[in-house]
Amino acid sequence: MPYDHNLPITRGFAEYIAAADFKALPSEAVEAAKVAILDGLGCLAAGSREPAPSIARAALGGEPSGSCTVIGTAVPGSPATAALLNGIALHALDFEVQGMPPAHGTSSILPGVLALSERYAVAPERAVLAFIIGWQIQQRVRTAARDSAFRGFHPPGVVGPLGAVAACSVILGLSAEQVAGAIGLAASRTGGLFANNGSMAKPTHPGNSARSGVESALLAAGGMSGNKQILEMPGGHFETFFDERFRPAEVLGGLENYAIVEPGFTIKRYPAEIYMQWVIEACQQLRLAPEFDLDAVAEVVVEPPVFRTTLSRPRPVSGLDGKFSYEYAAAVGLSQNEVIIATFDDATAFSAPVQRLLPRVRLVHNRDIPQTLDAMWARVTVKLADGTELVERCERFPGCPERPMNRQQRHRKVVDCLTTGGLAAEEAHRLIALVERLETLPSWDPILELLAHLAPPAPRSPVAGA
Repeated sequence: MPYDHNLPITRGFAEYIAAADFKALPSEAVEAAKVAILDGLGCLAAGSREPAPSIARAALGGEPSGSCTVIGTAVPGSPATAALLNGIALHALDFEVQGMPPAHGTSSILPGVLALSERYAVAPERAVLAFIIGWQIQQRVRTAARDSAFRGFHPPGVVGPLGAVAACSVILGLSAEQVAGAIGLAASRTGGLFANNGSMAKPTHPGNSARSGVESALLAAGGMSGNKQILEMPGGHFETFFDERFRPAEVLGGLENYAIVEPGFTIKRYPAEIYMQWVIEACQQLRLAPEFDLDAVAEVVVEPPVFRTTLSRPRPVSGLDGKFSYEYAAAVGLSQNEVIIATFDDATAFSAPVQRLLPRVRLVHNRDIPQTLDAMWARVTVKLADGTELVERCERFPGCPERPMNRQQRHRKVVDCLTTGGLAAEEAHRLIALVERLETLPSWDPILELLAHLAPPAPRSPVAGA
């Protein structure tokens, strides 16, 4: 890689993380963090009911001596296990906010922050600081890699551990020397393959990132260390994962500007991969056209925002697989009154209307579509049997920075997610009110007490002699 391997990036990050101070944060960063955290708690609640997190809890949970809440079970876990299992649950629906450039900051960072805050009784104010700093580190690297190929790796598995270990280091109050060692440890635990998108393995990428952050920070606090130049050195993190288009000189530049504010993040309106948002929104708008007749649809032409073979899945094998299929996005966008969490279950995936539409969807690569999140668009053309053509171009979907959701819309999404997870509507609104003043709370206790309501009753011990 043609750049100066002596750039002190790992050390620069470590000093920045160790010096983090809540009082230095702009109010805009704090407010943005609370929006992302609230959205994340909603996605965690709803996602905890999905098959992958349920399997993970059954296989890897069950630590009665643990001290950290695992959403979806009454049995606590160690900080690392809670971070892993909650990270899997938070990302299971692919519904969390998305950083810009695309990265899943919430599911990589928030679970570790929650676990260590609970374990060590850390005040929410410091947790908000940790979340912001973790987001900052992750997005600085992701931004420098915006034009680089990831060599088949999924970004949350590559940059997620760096954001997670930064946040966990803030929670534990590590020194700069300890943080540098923790980054060295976390960098050796990166990975996650793009080819697993659409499978139950995908949410383990941010789950593993969250666990890696917790374990690396705890190990560093105990005296263990990795290479303290791991990011920039030959054969290190950057050279391993990124090609010659990576911009290492930009990594430390701009740390004074908070990425969680600018460029910010998108709030997903639909529980699917980010590029599906444009296609689903266009199709939902087409349903409103007076001439639209679902039974008369002869062909659907989709010009997607990003033309990628991995996102063309003409026959998704499951509803989960459909989250990464332009064909499925068009089929459900046109056939369903609304696109919600249940739209991506197998019952919908194999329903007659969806199966009838799937083979009628055709993708067209439009090279005029810009390839940046703030400028890309999608167009869907529906051709009816009588020759009528209906066309909808989606420039911005609800929830993107250029078309932001208002407070009421954000809360509606969170309430839907929390009630899907098992909270009563009144409890959901109470949790929202708590998170909106998170930095002023003396502890996480009232939030954790509400989240505990998501857990099913603990199994009863067998009666002796029964």
